[in-house]
Amino acid sequence: MLRGEISASPLLAVGLLPALAGGASFATTFRWPSLSIAVEARMLTALTDAFADGVVVHASLAMPTLDICGHRGVLSVCAVFDAGELQITSDPGVGIQARKPWVSSIGLRAAGDWRFSEQLSLRGFAELHTNHSRPSLWVNGREVWRVPPLSGVIGLGLVLPVDAF
Repeated sequence: MLRGEISASPLLAVGLLPALAGGASFATTFRWPSLSIAVEARMLTALTDAFADGVVVHASLAMPTLDICGHRGVLSVCAVFDAGELQITSDPGVGIQARKPWVSSIGLRAAGDWRFSEQLSLRGFAELHTNHSRPSLWVNGREVWRVPPLSGVIGLGLVLPVDAF
């Protein structure tokens, strides 16, 4: 039987921004007993500002994500497809630029659920992504950072099932 789920998770990401990133994820999922498809919105921001050539640089990223998961008991494995645009800000008058600002990646997620009740679960997950488009950060005409080939995301959040369809 098809059912819906909504979920929200705080995130920690490494490799997607010039510094360790924190953020949040909100997802809507259509789930069958052993398969699910989810559409997710992720927002990430660098937890510390990067310093390049004495310039303070702040980076953020918003990414829509498509997740296709297989489930077995409380465990799941997912293919994750995402894309987003790197946003960079700095002090006025500084020559700063994100070249090819679009990030796209394909990842693999391992997740586990802990059910509190019929209406509430806790889901923890870890992801490893290969980044296919790799934007770079340029300060005063010099490249100071580029998205690496691999990145990782971890999250721990709440899942609420909604009425069966």
